[in-house]
Amino acid sequence: MSEIKNSTIPRAESSRLLTGRGRFIHTIILPRMLQVAFMRSPVAHGRFSRIDTSGVSSMPGVEAVLTAKDIGALIVEVPVTKLDTIPHHISPVQLPLADGLVRFQGEPVAMAVAQTVDQAEDAVSALSVNYDQLPISLDNTPASKVEIGVDFLNSSEQVSLEASFSFARQAGVTLEPRGIVASYDPSDDRLELWISHQSPQLVQTLFAKLLGMPENRIRVRTVDVGGGFGVKLHVYADEMATVLASRVLGRPVKYIASRSEAFQSDAQAREFDVSAAIHLAADGALIGMTGEFENPIGAYSIYPRSSVGDAIQAATQLGAPYKLDGMKTLARTLWRNRPPSGAIRGVGQPIPCVVTEQLMDMAARHLGEDPVDYRRKHYLDAGSFPLTTLGGIYMDQLSLIECLDTLTEAMDYSALRDGQQRLREQGVWRGIGIITFIEQTAVGPGLYGAANVPATSVEECRIRLEADGCIRVETGATDQGQGTLTGIRQIVASELGLDIEAVDVFSADSSGARGGGAWASRGLSLAGEASLLAAEALRVNILEIAGELLQAPPRALRLEKGLIRGAGREDLTLADFAKIAWFKPYDFPPGSTDKLALSRSYTLEGRPHLVANGVMGCLVEIDPETGAVDLLRHWVVEDCGTIINRALVDGQIMGGAAQGIGQVLGEDLRYDENGQLLSGTFMDYAVPRADIIPPIEILHVTTPQAGTKLGAKGVGEAGTVGGPASVWSAVNDAIAHTGARVTAAPLTAERIFNAIRSAKAQ
Repeated sequence: MSEIKNSTIPRAESSRLLTGRGRFIHTIILPRMLQVAFMRSPVAHGRFSRIDTSGVSSMPGVEAVLTAKDIGALIVEVPVTKLDTIPHHISPVQLPLADGLVRFQGEPVAMAVAQTVDQAEDAVSALSVNYDQLPISLDNTPASKVEIGVDFLNSSEQVSLEASFSFARQAGVTLEPRGIVASYDPSDDRLELWISHQSPQLVQTLFAKLLGMPENRIRVRTVDVGGGFGVKLHVYADEMATVLASRVLGRPVKYIASRSEAFQSDAQAREFDVSAAIHLAADGALIGMTGEFENPIGAYSIYPRSSVGDAIQAATQLGAPYKLDGMKTLARTLWRNRPPSGAIRGVGQPIPCVVTEQLMDMAARHLGEDPVDYRRKHYLDAGSFPLTTLGGIYMDQLSLIECLDTLTEAMDYSALRDGQQRLREQGVWRGIGIITFIEQTAVGPGLYGAANVPATSVEECRIRLEADGCIRVETGATDQGQGTLTGIRQIVASELGLDIEAVDVFSADSSGARGGGAWASRGLSLAGEASLLAAEALRVNILEIAGELLQAPPRALRLEKGLIRGAGREDLTLADFAKIAWFKPYDFPPGSTDKLALSRSYTLEGRPHLVANGVMGCLVEIDPETGAVDLLRHWVVEDCGTIINRALVDGQIMGGAAQGIGQVLGEDLRYDENGQLLSGTFMDYAVPRADIIPPIEILHVTTPQAGTKLGAKGVGEAGTVGGPASVWSAVNDAIAHTGARVTAAPLTAERIFNAIRSAKAQ
C-alpha cells in the first residue's frame, strides 16, 4: 500500500452531521406511517391472564392494540438463544410480547399502534393488566459454567494474596436511543427496515428466520446511528413486535425507545462478584493467578449472541499479559429477574483487566517493590511470541516493554513518585495508577460460526471505477462515529493514487456488500483489509489494461495523482481511461470492462482473533476528609498496529477512556429486592461529565499485525478496557499508606471514605 499522505483528515461525514443533515431513525417518514408505544411490565416476575383493551381501540387515532395472541401466528421460528459451543446454555424463549409470564420489569406486554406517538402512548396508558407476582430469582442457578486454565502445584512456601471485587451493572447509554421503522408490502411480500443498529446483515438474517421469508425479500438500512457501544448489536423484543405489527397492518410502523425504556430494556453488562488470588513463590516470583467470576446475566440470554461473553472474557483474560506457571478460573453466569445483559464496549474485558492489575499491585506492595518494575519483570517475554496464553488467547506479538517505557517517560514517572511522599506530608493524597491491558479484536469465525450464531465474520468490499475516474466502494462495515468509512476511503485512495475526494464509500445497507457491521473493533482490521485487497486488484487491472492500450509493460506503469504514468509518453488521466472503458470499450482489449468492477472478501484464517495491547497511567488526588476523587491527568500508550488516521484512532481511545472512567467512578444500575430499577434516569445514573474527565495524553507504539497487508489491529475498545483499571489502581495507590483498599465499583466518595475510616479503626 502506498504511503497515506494525510493521516489526520476529519471524518468524511462530519460536515453533513454538524450541519443537521444526518439521517437518523426519527427523520424517516413514510406515507401512511403509524407510531408504536409499548405497555411494559411494572413487575420483575409475574403472571397475567388477561389484558383489558375495552374501549382502547376506539380512542382517537388508534389503529390497533396488539398482544401476543395477535402476532404469535406470524412467528415461524421462535427467538431463543442457544450456543452449540455451550450446549447446556439455553435461554427461555423471549417472545416479542410476553404471553402470560413476565421475567423483568420493562418487558413488553402489549403495544398500541396509532397515528401519532402521543395517541399511542395514551392508548397504552388506558390498558389494564392484573399481575400475580412471583418470587424474584436470587438463587445461584447457573445459566452457564465455564472453567479455563491450567493448574499449578501448591507449595507450603507459596504465598497467596486473596481479594474480592464487586462490579456494578452498567448501561451502554447511546446518544440516540434504539429505533426502528418497518414497512411490509403485502402486495409484493417484501419488508423494508430502517433500524438504529450496528449490523444490517444480522438483522436481515434474523428477521428472515423469524418471519420465514427469504433474505432477498428483506432489505435493512441502518442509515446514521447515534452511537452503538454494542447495545445495538442485538435484536430486541420490541423491535420484533414492531415488525410484526407492520405485517399485521400492511403499513409502515415506527418505534423509537424513550430514554426511560432504554434504561429498562437495553442490553446491560459488567455485573460481577469476583474472588481472586495471586500466588507467589517464597522469593516473590510470580507463580500464577486464580479467580472465580459470578455474573448475573438477567432473565434471558440476549438474542442472538447470548449473554455469556462477559463471563468468557473474564475467564480467559485473567493474567493475560504476564508469565504464569498456572492460571485457573471458573466463570458462572446466573439467571436474575432483570433485563438481559449483552455486548457493551469491551465485552467483559474491563473485568479481568481490573482484577489482574489489582492483584499485581497487591503483590508489588506486599513485596515492597515498585509496581512498574514488578510488571516489567513479569511481562511475557518478547521472544516467546507467537503464543497462546493459559487462558487460550492467541497472540502474534505484544509490545509490552516498549509501551511501558514510553508511558513512564511521558509521565515522568520517577518525578511523580518522588513528589508523592512530599505532597502526602503536606496532607495532599495523590495516587499513581499504571496498568497493562490487552484488547481482543476482529474476532473471526471460530466464535459465532462455531456457536451456530449467524453473525458473519467475512468482510466484503465491492469496488468500481466510475465513468469520470472516481471510485465507488461498498463495504459491509458500518460506522457509528468510529470513522471507519473515512479510513476505508483513505486506504483505497492511497492504493489507487487518488485524492480522497475521488473515493466514495457506501455502507449500512443489506443490499450492498456483505459484512459483520461494527463489533469487536473489526472496522479497519478486517473491512479495511478487504478494501485494500479490492483496491489492489483494481489497480493491477487498470495498469494491465493501460499497458496494452499504451504499449507499455504494466510493471512500468503507476497510478499517481489521478494519472497513469510511466509509459514514456504523455500521462493518461484516470478520468480519460475511464471514459474509454465505459463509452468506447471497443478500444480496449476484449474482456477489459469486466475487470473494472470487482469484489474481494477477507476473514481471519489461522487466527481466532487479533490482539492489541497498551498501558495506561492515571494521576488522582483524594480528599482524605470526604473520599472525593479528583482526576488530574491520564495517559494512554497503545499499540494497534498500523495507524491509518491518527486523529480518528486517538478519538476512539479518548472516548473509550472517558467511558471507562465514568463507569468505574459513577455508573450503577441499582435494583431493589423486588427487581425494581432505582437508577433509571440521568438524575440517578451518573454518566461521565466533561468536568470530571482529565486531560488525556495519547501515545503510540506500532507493531504491524502479522499475516495481513494492512497491518492494522482493532482500537475501538482499548480505552474502555483499561480505563477502569487505571483509575482503580490510582485510587488505591493514593490511600494505600493508610492500609485501605477499595474493592467495589463504582468508586464513590462514600466507599473510599469508608475504606479509609475502616483502615484507621484497625
